[in-house]
Amino acid sequence: MELRALRLKKMMRLMASKASKPEEKKELSLEEALKILKPMLIDRGDEVLEAALEQYPDQAKKIIVLLAEKIIQERFSGKITGEALLSFFEYLGMPVKLKTRILYYKKGEYKSITDLLK
Repeated sequence: MELRALRLKKMMRLMASKASKPEEKKELSLEEALKILKPMLIDRGDEVLEAALEQYPDQAKKIIVLLAEKIIQERFSGKITGEALLSFFEYLGMPVKLKTRILYYKKGEYKSITDLLK
C-alpha cells in the first residue's frame, strides 16, 4: 500500500509540473530545417536530399525537420555524407534513385558512355 501511495504522489507531482510548464516545442518550418541541415551535408548529400524531396515529398519533409531538430539537440557529431543519408532513406523504406552518368576519358576530353555505344 505504501508503494502505491508513493507512486500516486509522484505521478501527481509529475502531472502538476507538466501542467505548469508551457509547451516550448516549436515546430520547425521546412525552410528553417533546410538552413540547418544543408551545411551539415558533405559529398553528394545535397544531391541525395534534393532527389528525396522530388521522389518522396511528404515523407522527406518530415525527415528533414526531424534531422534538423536532432542537429539542434546536438545528437549528431560531424557531417552527414551522401552515402549515409542515402542509406538512412533506404533504411526507412524510401529507396532514393539518383541520376548517374558514366563518363570515359578519351583524347583529352570526357565523353558519355552513350556516345561510345552509338
